[in-house]
Amino acid sequence: MDRPVKTLLAPFEAGEVPLPETGSAWLFLNAADPGSAGDLFAQARLCCVQPSRPAFLALERAGHEVWPLAPVDEAFDGALVLLGKHRRLNEAMVASANQAVRPGGIVIVAGDKALGAASARKWAGGQVPLGGSLAKHHGIAFWFPASEDAFAGVALPVTEPAPGFAAAPGMFSSDRIDTGSALLAEHIDGRIAGAVADFGAGWGYLSGAVLTQARPASLDLVEAYRPALDQALANLAPLRGEVPVTGHWLDVTTEPLPGPFDWVVMNPPFHTGRASEPDLGRAFIAAAARALKPSGRLLLVANRRLPYEQTLRDRFAAFVEGEVRDGFKLIEASRPRRTGGQDAAARNSG
Repeated sequence: MDRPVKTLLAPFEAGEVPLPETGSAWLFLNAADPGSAGDLFAQARLCCVQPSRPAFLALERAGHEVWPLAPVDEAFDGALVLLGKHRRLNEAMVASANQAVRPGGIVIVAGDKALGAASARKWAGGQVPLGGSLAKHHGIAFWFPASEDAFAGVALPVTEPAPGFAAAPGMFSSDRIDTGSALLAEHIDGRIAGAVADFGAGWGYLSGAVLTQARPASLDLVEAYRPALDQALANLAPLRGEVPVTGHWLDVTTEPLPGPFDWVVMNPPFHTGRASEPDLGRAFIAAAARALKPSGRLLLVANRRLPYEQTLRDRFAAFVEGEVRDGFKLIEASRPRRTGGQDAAARNSG
């Protein structure tokens, strides 16, 4: 069980909050596996909500009821909220939990001190009288009784990172076009044709460039964060014309992917936390090689310091490095090697 989850459940264990009653229903936003502490809910229903596909799959494997988005028009007896790193998303989750719980039911919120849990507590205390708070496991938990009058007007803000595109906190680069994607978009042109895929599509900026600058016969978006995928499909609706556009809520690195494709474009993520994680990008490259036709091509942008070259050698017969600008490099790879046994080696080498 992760440390923040221990903090979240600490009010139960300390006797500050009554244990869930038999037959009660609890909502868990930004859910993570509570492990053995989940026995607290053995006689209750715990409805987990997790929009990130890898975490969703982990909860599913652990046997939990899990949804990508919160059920609508359903009243819960209590709620748990696990805070993340995006302040406005945290505030929206707390407000949503309050709205989903019957008046008087308990809402428990917790997060890591380093990610602003104290600030979240102060903000919540300005919205509703808190029932209590405690610090444990390097985190802070606080709770309050749900109130119909609390958190009025609090909602997830809509941003406009590019003209005609909407996004929201929690999505990658929700307030602007990131530098890497801007570089890649400049190199999307009429050469890119046929069945095209955007891996790690986010809110759809690169897919928009494919629709307006390339010649796709079809376009598939693969994205692990469900709200971003839903937003991308909405953003692309005015641009698609007659091109079939399909969204896939999948973990590129672990799940079977659609295909085969003539082209894959991508700006693979390289952070799983605060540190760079090149293995994630390597796994994206390996996935692209599996999803491409034998004649297919990969066009990607990457942080120039990340060592993807050996993985590209392992997974493609040829690749060339293009423009390097503002700390990013453009790479085009061709003739994918389809040998699945090379996946592990590709992830663990350069």
